[in-house]
Amino acid sequence: MDPAKVRTLDDLLEAIDARPRDLEGRKTFDDAVWASRGTEGCVLVTDLSGFTKSTRIHGIVHFLSIFRRAAKVCVPIIGEHGGLLLKQEADDLIGTFPTAAAAVHAAIAMLESIRALNIGLDEDEQIGMCIGVEFGRFLCLEDDCFGDPANTAFKLGEDVAEVGEILVGAEAMRQVKAAGFELSNLVVDGPRTVKTGNVDVEHWSIRLSS
Repeated sequence: MDPAKVRTLDDLLEAIDARPRDLEGRKTFDDAVWASRGTEGCVLVTDLSGFTKSTRIHGIVHFLSIFRRAAKVCVPIIGEHGGLLLKQEADDLIGTFPTAAAAVHAAIAMLESIRALNIGLDEDEQIGMCIGVEFGRFLCLEDDCFGDPANTAFKLGEDVAEVGEILVGAEAMRQVKAAGFELSNLVVDGPRTVKTGNVDVEHWSIRLSS
């Protein structure tokens, strides 16, 4: 597989099988992959809280029904804000956006829609969504993405964010503020830090006003 023709994760893995072993050859290969699939943008990752507990109590079908309801309202929101859904994995949605402001607008719209869906529902029927967002340079395939912004968005969305919280990485937040994004009607807290390995990841918390 020609690294310049990589489109999907399977393509990338096939190409990597033939990646040269010498330093110059590896650099040429890597540069070709980045030239073909490298991009600058924002990665958004959603996660649903309570997967293990809900599945143990009510079974996997019950939890999947909750995820399905969440996906049906959130997937269109990604497109409406100029984003692209790369994949649905377990209880995650992974999308990319050209700007941090677009990603954060989409994340807020998701939480607003989820809040409306939860009205009047029993606790074990409610959707508890967490979201992570970060901006930077990454490899964007047709069905997956890799790089620092993706790693940070996954860490923030899956491991750190609480229900109803959008955690925005430092670079994404810098761009959101530079774009004049209106934050006064939201609950904003930060900067905070969380360790990923030996690296402190700075981020901000955004919640809907009550």
